[in-house]
Amino acid sequence: MPRFMWEVDVRIEHVSTGERGLHVFTGLAENGHEARKAARRAWEMALLHTMADQDIPAATSHTDWSARGLRAGWDLRWDQATHHYITR
Repeated sequence: MPRFMWEVDVRIEHVSTGERGLHVFTGLAENGHEARKAARRAWEMALLHTMADQDIPAATSHTDWSARGLRAGWDLRWDQATHHYITR
């Protein structure tokens, strides 16, 4: 099964200050829908580790999905997430 490199961009907003930004996830997936699901799973795993006061797992490869750099107080707007195929 072929897999392709994808980028998923998720708008973020700070709960207290209203600051806005973008969190970028990258990894392998079959299509854009699967890429968004993988990015969300990486984010959910990171949240579980954070709530358990554990380090967020690092990707073992540059093609693995992970959620490094998440900070408390920022909401991810998954309803506004976009995705695109990364070409060389």
